[in-house]
Amino acid sequence: NWMKAGIIESHRVVTVSPYYAEELVSGPDKGVELDNILRSIRCSVSGIVNGMDTQEWNPLTDKYIDYHYDITTVMDAKPLLKEALQAAVGLPVDRSIPLIGFIGRLEEQKGSDILVAALDKFIGMNVQVVILGTGKKKFEKQIEQLEELYPDKARGVAKFNVPLAHIITAGADFMLVPSRFEPCGLIQLHAMRYGTIPI
Repeated sequence: NWMKAGIIESHRVVTVSPYYAEELVSGPDKGVELDNILRSIRCSVSGIVNGMDTQEWNPLTDKYIDYHYDITTVMDAKPLLKEALQAAVGLPVDRSIPLIGFIGRLEEQKGSDILVAALDKFIGMNVQVVILGTGKKKFEKQIEQLEELYPDKARGVAKFNVPLAHIITAGADFMLVPSRFEPCGLIQLHAMRYGTIPI
C-alpha cells in the first residue's frame, strides 16, 4: 500500500480540513483502514481548509461564460446565463423554469444513488436538471435513462468537461451536493461564488 508507506515515512500528513484530519483517525470508515497507522505514527496529522482558485472561478472574468457579473449585476446576468446553459445542452430555453445542476463523480460517496432516487421523485415538476460527471457505469446508465424519459427536463453529460462545469455553475439556480460525506468539497464553494444556491 503506497499510501501507507507514504504516511509512515512522512514528517507530517496534511488533509483538506482540520475536521477531516480528526475524522481520519477516528475509525476505519473515515480513515479508509489507515486510521490505526495514522494514530500510531510519530508525525502529526493536520488539516488546512481547502480553497478554490479565485482567479479561475471568478464570474467577473470567467473565460467560459458569456456574461460576466459581480454582486451588483448578478440578478441581470444569471437569467441570461441560464438561457445560455439551456441552449448549450439542448434543453428548452425558458428562464422561468428552475434549473438544478450537479457536478461530480458518479459514485456512492458523492451521493449519486441519492441523486437518481431524488430526481425520479421531482423531475415531473416544472424543473430542469443538468448533470455533469463520470464514474460508475450504473449511474451513467441511470442518468442516460433519465434523459430519455424526460428529454425536455434532464441532460446528463458523462465526461470531464471544464468549460461546461463553469457554464453549469454560472447558469444553474441550484447546485445539488448530495454527498454522504464531504471532507471539504469545492463544488459548493464555486456555486456560492457564482450566486448559485448549494443544496
